[in-house]
Amino acid sequence: MPLPVIDFHVHMNDPDVNARSFSHNVMSGFGTRTFPRAQPGDGWRYEIGQKVLDPALQIADMEKHGIGRHVITLTSVACNTDWAEPADAAAMNRHANETIARWVADHPDRFIGSFTLPFQDMTLALEEMAYAVDELGLKVAGVSSNCRGDYLGEDKFRPFWERVEAQNLAVFVHPHGITDKSLQKYFLWNGIGQPFEETRFMASMMHEGTLDAYPALRIVMAHGGGYLPHYIGRLDRNYENSADTRANMKKKPSEYLRQFYYDTCVYGPDVLEALVERVGADRIVFGTDYPVGERDPYATLRGCKGLSDADRDMITRTTPARILGLAA
Repeated sequence: MPLPVIDFHVHMNDPDVNARSFSHNVMSGFGTRTFPRAQPGDGWRYEIGQKVLDPALQIADMEKHGIGRHVITLTSVACNTDWAEPADAAAMNRHANETIARWVADHPDRFIGSFTLPFQDMTLALEEMAYAVDELGLKVAGVSSNCRGDYLGEDKFRPFWERVEAQNLAVFVHPHGITDKSLQKYFLWNGIGQPFEETRFMASMMHEGTLDAYPALRIVMAHGGGYLPHYIGRLDRNYENSADTRANMKKKPSEYLRQFYYDTCVYGPDVLEALVERVGADRIVFGTDYPVGERDPYATLRGCKGLSDADRDMITRTTPARILGLAA
């Protein structure tokens, strides 16, 4: 039986966590912007609000587009819990993880679940991780780029990465949003802020030595890894010229790029072409940013020159299945 097409970048919302986080997330401008409640006649805006809440609607779209499995991740820009005290954040993460686990339990042949953690307290984070993996059976850690300004490559997060590697888990990195208030204007927190945060996460993992310490990690970057794959030469220059930049690294920054995987959600075939040229088609996975991504989920992948049918099959089926440990 052939492997299914797997979409690695799919959002769902936990209404309770979303409501509690409203005044603390980038979507609301940290409580400064309100949104009229979407109505059935509001078209796409109403539809996406329903699709992040209803697994049946997601399955209908999967059938329409020939997608077999969704890797579902809590919508971090709407449900970020970093603002909360650790115990409160842990309770919200628990609620969201159990919600995702119910989606998976109700539709085990359609959904692969991820879990979120209260990284502001590593003891609580590891406790929730054990519950999510061992009790709920969730397979993917859904993480942001940072927690309260501390990027996840830093030493304080080593116990998390150690456990991820030991348990052979996958990680999906999707920033919860940049906190710079000036980027609220023109939706720039999303337009340029998200790829910047992905860049900072990857640089942190390289420069802090985390990728050297845990070389078997399987990390999938949202939005094609942001800017870093396309501007890595500047980091290589600093590595060669400034000894302090390489204090914790065993090789040049560009040599770490293939220790990450990258989704296809880059909004342009030419960008995907450049990414494939830089890291190789075998490090790319199908990811659409459903339900807010491109209306045609295959548009960017289809338009990418130089990919063979075998490459596209690898990107949509084989590589994500291997990352997730699914049997052929």
